Amino acid sequence: MRVATFNIKHAELRGIGAVAEEIRSSRAQIVGLQEVDIGCRRSGCVDQVVELARLLEMSACFAPAMPFEGGFYGNALLTSLASRLECESVRLPGGESAGEEPRVLLASRIGDLRVYVAHLDLPAGLRKRQAEAIAREIGDSRSAVLLADVNEPPDGPAVRTLVAAGFRDAWAEARADEEVTAPSDRPQARIDQVLLGRDLRRAVSADAISTPASDHALVVVEF
Repeated sequence: MRVATFNIKHAELRGIGAVAEEIRSSRAQIVGLQEVDIGCRRSGCVDQVVELARLLEMSACFAPAMPFEGGFYGNALLTSLASRLECESVRLPGGESAGEEPRVLLASRIGDLRVYVAHLDLPAGLRKRQAEAIAREIGDSRSAVLLADVNEPPDGPAVRTLVAAGFRDAWAEARADEEVTAPSDRPQARIDQVLLGRDLRRAVSADAISTPASDHALVVVEF
């Protein structure tokens, strides 16, 4: 199975068609997306989830994090493994103070696999609280996969919290070398993560595909 996480920066750089082409080329069967717009003026009022589903012939669902410019902004999930996809949006801590953006956890199920998509905030303490909330919401992580922009390196407090809750770092499992995944204008670390529940099979490959379609790499894992 090939899964991916991709912060698409609301397709600001090259348009939604370029985002779709990168996902198609990756051959990922399940894709978690962050920074997705539905009906927002800045992205031409396009429903980016519907448009990606149409272009890729995949099922899709959306978890809104907040209203924005006449529409909504949040996380999305795409898959070629189900003819219909439903998800729920779980509010994460934060969003009340200046500089904090509302964040949500998208929760869905594809066959026997529980799939979650998240985008953690920038302050380290808040990221850790959000990771703790994600761990509580998921509970038993054995059949779960988390596709996330965690906004911190693999040894950060939020990632450590999720690993302690039973998740495995798929990249570290499949590859010995580290790679920066974002952002392209101020490279930081491998902040885009695929985390596997402990009963899922071992990751056998991991790639960070740099693309002009976003300021984040498209991270693809096969397990």
